[in-house]
Amino acid sequence: MKKITSVSVLLASVLFLTSCDTLRSTSRVNSETEYTDEAVQTVITEVTTVPSQTSTVESAAVPVITQIETSATAIESLETQESSLESDVESGEALSPEQTSEFFTMHQDEYLMSSGAGGWAAYLTVNPDGTFDYNYHDFDAGYYYICHAEGSFGSVSAIDDKTYALTISQMTYEYDEGAEWSETDTDGSEINYVAADSYGIHQGDTLTFYVQGSAVADLPEGYVVWYAMPRALPLENVPDPFPLSGFYNPADDCSFIEDDYE
Repeated sequence: MKKITSVSVLLASVLFLTSCDTLRSTSRVNSETEYTDEAVQTVITEVTTVPSQTSTVESAAVPVITQIETSATAIESLETQESSLESDVESGEALSPEQTSEFFTMHQDEYLMSSGAGGWAAYLTVNPDGTFDYNYHDFDAGYYYICHAEGSFGSVSAIDDKTYALTISQMTYEYDEGAEWSETDTDGSEINYVAADSYGIHQGDTLTFYVQGSAVADLPEGYVVWYAMPRALPLENVPDPFPLSGFYNPADDCSFIEDDYE
């Protein structure tokens, strides 16, 4: 996943810089040691083994080793979360064609993603045959940014009785991203348009669908946040069990939740 990869790269960079600082500190203790490959290897060995006779090196090395162990634990934790999410999707039981048809019939609806700030929103309208319409709009600096796409879901797997995994098998866009054009409004004014990307959903993504009534503790925080934001709710005030069904895209940390606004 993008976010996991970014965090891992950042932690690796911190470890590299910390190691460099340790080598510089240790080389000052051993002021007569020249910066040769053999000398650097000697310093690395000393920091790793922490000899009892070099108390200065020992005091410098222990915090570094502790920092490395802590960072490694953080990376392992993030990788475990990623692996857990992937295994959940992989371990799901694929629905039969009849079950898939029933799933989309039950959950045909309009799902909304909005932060509640600004004039933007994205709508995902799911049809009973497993196809969907996507519409996004935003207004900024005199331009309307829009995206309209039609697509279809592929396989559907049941992870448990309230959690499903769905793949986006196909998406077709009405406009090429980045295209610009103008139209004349009914009052004679000119409206400037820009074709935007499909924010929050793309072909090939795997979405997780959470059925209404799921325990909030079982839901990703990123999913719950998209319910709380437009309602200006603190996370601790989100109703439990969760009152609506919705889609969560872990790749973009975005959610489309049933549109219950009048």
